[in-house]
Amino acid sequence: MISPRKFYKHISNTKRMYFLWILNLPSQNWIHRNPINKGMATKINKITKKVQRSGKIISVSNQKGGEGKTSISLFLSEALAEQEKVLLVDWDAQANATRFFYKETPTSIFDCLGYRGKESIAAKKVIKEIHKNFHLFPSSIALANFTTPFGVEDFSLLKDVLDTVKYDYDFILIDCSPSLGLSLENALIASDYVLIPIQTRAFSVQGISDLYGTIEKIKKKANPKLSLLGAVFNQYEESRALSGLAEGVKKYFPVFKTVIPRREGIPQAQVKGKMLKECDDKIRGPFLDLAAEVRSRANDKEK
Repeated sequence: MISPRKFYKHISNTKRMYFLWILNLPSQNWIHRNPINKGMATKINKITKKVQRSGKIISVSNQKGGEGKTSISLFLSEALAEQEKVLLVDWDAQANATRFFYKETPTSIFDCLGYRGKESIAAKKVIKEIHKNFHLFPSSIALANFTTPFGVEDFSLLKDVLDTVKYDYDFILIDCSPSLGLSLENALIASDYVLIPIQTRAFSVQGISDLYGTIEKIKKKANPKLSLLGAVFNQYEESRALSGLAEGVKKYFPVFKTVIPRREGIPQAQVKGKMLKECDDKIRGPFLDLAAEVRSRANDKEK
């Protein structure tokens, strides 16, 4: 653990205010002027450990269906969870990520939103533990009702929910639905970063300008800290016919060096409910590489 003074000096203003509020300190200068007794040091160490964790929230998004958002979300979450604590948020009424683990759940993320005045349930009562470092926030068909904003607060309902648990995780991945409406706007307002899966096929770049426009609108009006983590080529295979795809994508998004190659074993594994750790190295390797690149990019952007 780094010293409290050194840690405090380098954290962001938001985390600094959280730090002062939790410790009930009068001002940010207090910690520099006053000695820290043993009891205070113990409390500071606990709080700094929690604030340091502060989950990086990543929306996995593409308004086109069939680009592999859920496949990327599932296996990337598990790959990240080999080193960090991860929450996968199923933010799609189709609930494919949820059904990978459960036929159904008694409650879902929709029950936590308080949408249209409905009484909300605490997030921690709904989140499921897949294993120690990998948790799931399940979805259900009820989320299909989340389409129309009835007040400005409806655009930040997901953010409000995730704010209650984000200090419990290192990464929070949001598996977004294929849309450009209220659901996506909630995800982007709640997020720090956006990751865009794109299949290497001729028509996959169509519509990414609309997604880029939505991201830029959210950055300007509601979430200035939102950053493009990059586009990931999914089901990738070398082809001269698709050689211009990367250049087309780069007009809007940075592109990850890691690609997820076309492997029949990936959809087969997910149909059978196989976890990434149960797959062979040809499937595991690219996702572990992608996880390492996600860590690196996210950490670089925080510097």
